[in-house]
Amino acid sequence: MDYTSNAFKVIGGFFFLIGVFLIVVGTMGGEWPSMIWTMVSLGVLSFSMSYLYPQFKQKDERMKWIRHKAVFYSFFIIMGVMGVFHLMISLQVVVLSAVDLLNVLLALNIVTVFLTMVILARRY
Repeated sequence: MDYTSNAFKVIGGFFFLIGVFLIVVGTMGGEWPSMIWTMVSLGVLSFSMSYLYPQFKQKDERMKWIRHKAVFYSFFIIMGVMGVFHLMISLQVVVLSAVDLLNVLLALNIVTVFLTMVILARRY
C-alpha cells in the first residue's frame, strides 16, 4: 500500500499550520514576517502533490505533457505578474523590500506552477 499521498497531506497541513501561526504572531506583533507566503505556498505544493502523485507515478506521455504545459503557462503568468509588480513598485503604489519581493515571487512561482499542473491534470 502506498502512503505517499497521505504523507503529502500531512506535510501540507503542517506547512499551513506554520503559516497560520506566523499570521497570528505577525498580527499580534504588528508586522507580518515575509516567510508567511513561503510557508503557505509550500502547503499548496504539498496538497497539489498529494493529488498529482498517483498520476505522476505513471510517467506516461500525458504526465510529461502536463508538466511541460504547466511550466510553459506558468512562465507567462509569472512574467505578467512581475511586470505588474515592476509597475506598482515604480509608481510607489506598493513599497516592498527586496527580501519581501523575492519571498512573494518565490511563493507565487510555486503556487502558479503546481496549481497549473492540478488544473491541467483535471482537464486532460
